[in-house]
Amino acid sequence: MAIVIKDGYVLTGDREQPCFQRASLLIKGDSIAAIVPDIADIPEANALDVEVIDASRSLVLPGFVNAHMHSNESFEQGAYDRLPLELWLLHKYPPLITPPLTKDDQYLRTMLCAIRSIKSGVTSIQDDVINYGSLDVIAGACAAYRDAGLRAWVTADMGDRQFLEPLPWLDELMPTDLKQELAAIPNPHWQEQIALFEQAYADWHGVDDRIRMILGPVGPQWCSTELLQAVTEISQARDLPVHMHCLETKTQAVTAEWLYGKPVIKYLHEIGFLTPRVTLNHAIWLSDREIELLGKHHCSITHNPLSNLKLGSGICQVRKLLKAGVNVELGTDGVCTSDTADIFTALSAAALLHRIGTFNYDEWITAEEAYFMATIAGAYSGLMQSEVGSLAVGKKADVILVDRYHWGLIPLNHPLKQLAFSTTSDAVQTSIINGRIVMRDRVLTLVDEAALNQEISEVAEYYLRELFPKMTAIAQRYEPYFRAIYERATESEIPTHITSVHFGETEKMKSKSIQDEV
Repeated sequence: MAIVIKDGYVLTGDREQPCFQRASLLIKGDSIAAIVPDIADIPEANALDVEVIDASRSLVLPGFVNAHMHSNESFEQGAYDRLPLELWLLHKYPPLITPPLTKDDQYLRTMLCAIRSIKSGVTSIQDDVINYGSLDVIAGACAAYRDAGLRAWVTADMGDRQFLEPLPWLDELMPTDLKQELAAIPNPHWQEQIALFEQAYADWHGVDDRIRMILGPVGPQWCSTELLQAVTEISQARDLPVHMHCLETKTQAVTAEWLYGKPVIKYLHEIGFLTPRVTLNHAIWLSDREIELLGKHHCSITHNPLSNLKLGSGICQVRKLLKAGVNVELGTDGVCTSDTADIFTALSAAALLHRIGTFNYDEWITAEEAYFMATIAGAYSGLMQSEVGSLAVGKKADVILVDRYHWGLIPLNHPLKQLAFSTTSDAVQTSIINGRIVMRDRVLTLVDEAALNQEISEVAEYYLRELFPKMTAIAQRYEPYFRAIYERATESEIPTHITSVHFGETEKMKSKSIQDEV
């Protein structure tokens, strides 16, 4: 059945043709067939098998793209506070314990994120699922997105080193008994990680024309060169996106020189890892010449302002990245580092955060730039810019309707600025994904929200009651030594190639040209 969206204020998401104050859309199948100023130009509007949606009181927009999220963390909303990344990792992913996640458990975790995402206007999501080497975990996530109606890029998260292994000063600061415990944890072989991805790809890639598998090496310090090169080969052969955490914290910046004897971006360049298919998540602690190198390779960076703030990681150098030609997209990050899957919260943070650190207001990130990070830039990161991220004839019909008379949009001065600064996600009324209505008047159409709310609540409460205390007890045994490592790293002189801003405190060293590094 075709759908006509009639007489809406249409914001196309196209920088060249941003809006039509009154226009109608024709959706046929999974795609946009027409965008016209007059409903009379859509003869199908009078057909019996066409649903006509009156959008005269609505803004009609491309759905948002959440470019970074961890749905496996959704049961710990509000569980952690005042922990930097390294200590947060210890508590969320403590050694010696693997949460007994079943396919059904992960399904419910992902469904929680999916519901919150749809209700905030997200139509596409890039979910970096920490899967513990389990195909069932990946399957649970993919099944939830399939059932909820979302478009999802799902990673088979990969690493062949334990996350504790690359920490500096571990041998010096940690007692022997704890080191022996850690040494007993087996590292998966990189070929096992590739095999896991291949099976997930065979099972889920292309399901319902909405689910796609992408490559997810967890971070350079947790991956061998062999694994990263294998990822690059698969990405090139199948034109698949690669998403990887990189240089999120000062500790990681200090560690990089210790691990590689050179800047990590230079290392990634030398092994042939950097391509336009690569997205680096966070990438806060970059030098000017590393930024230049990322621009040269047309890489993407996911900006996660909420988690960067909550974990005290620093401020991503978005303006420098944009000037260098790096694609910058927006993510909420995990639901226990940002504590939300609501893209409006991240959009507002991205539009406001960068007024800290410089008095030169010409360099501040604008609301419009933040909006494009949450739409077409995210699509580019997923290599789907020709399909989603803006409204155009021939593109997928991923469309949201926002109440034009929501309190944050009265009067309608500048829609994009108001979406970033004054509107909240409850303004999103209707969502269409792949040509199918998945939310109408804020009621989900494909799943029973009330029943899921009860089921998710029961399972999440059991997890918090039975497993969370065990995780905390293990983390507390190691915490003094992790704190010592963190404090030593933050007190260390930053490597000479780094330029970064840490909430108004600029740590800047000498800079050389890219030719000196490559």
